[in-house]
Amino acid sequence: MNKETLFHLVGMSEKDYILKFALPLVALGVVFALIISFVAPDIITGSVKLIVYAIPLVMLVVAVMYPLTVYNNTKASIDNNMHYYITHLGVLSTSQMPRKDLLQAVSKMESYEALADETAKVYMLMNDWNLSLAQACRFIARRTPSEIFADFLDRLAHAVDAGQKIDEFLESEQVVVMNEFETLYKSALTSIDNIKETFVSMNMALIFLTSFAIIMPVITGMNPVLLMGGSVFMFAMVESLMVYSAKSLVPRDKIWHSVDIDTDAYIKIKKSFPISIAACMLVSIPVIFLTNIPITIKFPIIFTPLIYTGWLARTEENLIKRKDDNFASFIRSLGASAGAKGGLINDSLKQLTNHDFGPLTTDVTHLYKRINTRINKMKSWDYFAAWTGSSLIQRYGTIFAEGTHIGGKPEVIGQIIGNNFMRIVSLRKLRYTSSSSLVGILYGLTGGIALTLFISVSVVNLLNTIFSDTDFPTEIGLGLGPGAAGIDISMIITMLMILMMIHSLLSSILLRIVDGGHIFNIYIHFVGLLWTAGISAEMSMKIADSLIGAV
Repeated sequence: MNKETLFHLVGMSEKDYILKFALPLVALGVVFALIISFVAPDIITGSVKLIVYAIPLVMLVVAVMYPLTVYNNTKASIDNNMHYYITHLGVLSTSQMPRKDLLQAVSKMESYEALADETAKVYMLMNDWNLSLAQACRFIARRTPSEIFADFLDRLAHAVDAGQKIDEFLESEQVVVMNEFETLYKSALTSIDNIKETFVSMNMALIFLTSFAIIMPVITGMNPVLLMGGSVFMFAMVESLMVYSAKSLVPRDKIWHSVDIDTDAYIKIKKSFPISIAACMLVSIPVIFLTNIPITIKFPIIFTPLIYTGWLARTEENLIKRKDDNFASFIRSLGASAGAKGGLINDSLKQLTNHDFGPLTTDVTHLYKRINTRINKMKSWDYFAAWTGSSLIQRYGTIFAEGTHIGGKPEVIGQIIGNNFMRIVSLRKLRYTSSSSLVGILYGLTGGIALTLFISVSVVNLLNTIFSDTDFPTEIGLGLGPGAAGIDISMIITMLMILMMIHSLLSSILLRIVDGGHIFNIYIHFVGLLWTAGISAEMSMKIADSLIGAV
């Protein structure tokens, strides 16, 4: 990272950034603090004073962090799209289109995000400033935040200077770039293991603090609601930060497509959510007023109907994964058949409808019927991607359709896409394995948290009973008076179950971030973790009460 690249991405020079953005932002913070001090001096006391005077410092941090954030976001966007990008270039190059037109076509693809912008800069230098391709590539390579893309541009510049054909170069680059992407992907998977260890460690520390907060009101007379509220807030904040950290570290490789087409399966999943919420509300009415059901069990029962939405999402997601496993063989067969028939995709698709591609077979048949109408070939592939539900099929299917549409070689295109597709599917399976191990860790951790915290509740119940039945001399000022007044144990249990509900929700979101699944898929594990917490809590209190003889 250098300052030239940093401020190039921001869109202004270092001097202009300081004068036009950083200084005004810090000055605004200082002025705001001064105005508050003069207008309302009475409220500038204690912690409020610290917050007000910290505003200029916060503004300074924002001014410093903004260019770094832009840099890192741009770098991540380029690195996460590089494997699609190199496949797309390789496919388009089979049509023998001019190099400048090749770059222009890719630069218009909004799905490549920052990578499209960087390619547009290379094209602009060639088209508007009359630089050669090699000069333009070297110029952008020195200014792009991505090392992978910079190395690719340097190799491209060298190949052009050496007189190598662009299609031959891009064919060889498929292996190079995919190897670099694989290394990057596996490195991100390693960071997931670090997230697991950190998540468990932080929860161990939070368990100790929360147990301390449960017992302290009996010993010292502190407000139990305040202490428990602080514990719930701390749990929520720390776990939210861990979830955010995981999101920034894991590969941005989602399972579900992003085509703006609603399929029957997706509509069914979306409609199921209001139904699940309504069922939760209906269940909650009798459950809340039934006193013979423990509070620890009431929470899981109320949220159990959400499992319906989660089950539908998981069923569809597992089907998408199976379709991904069959797509590579389908696209290779389609490319080879179309190549043998002189590039006739329609006839090749008709022939492939008789083949078995597992759960993908029905979608292949529908694709043939749509393409055979000859209304809109590209839109037919969009519908194919939408009905398969797969993000990978969406991206690579579009690349295949575009490459064959402009006259590329179907057999070569099918081979390139099939090989790269299978490498990504293999990497995804490593990700799913890592996610599966995290499931066991989170269920064990949730049971352990509930067991530890609710044993503390039983101890508090015992102390509360002892202090309530004992008359202490007034000369003893040890702060034991609150026990005599009594502590609402049911309130503590309710707040702990709220804590466990937040923990279960954030843990299930963490699982979805790690495996790249749909957000609606969180509800199965959310309900499962909540039941684990409720059962563990009830068992721990029953066992502890029997051992310590609490009433």
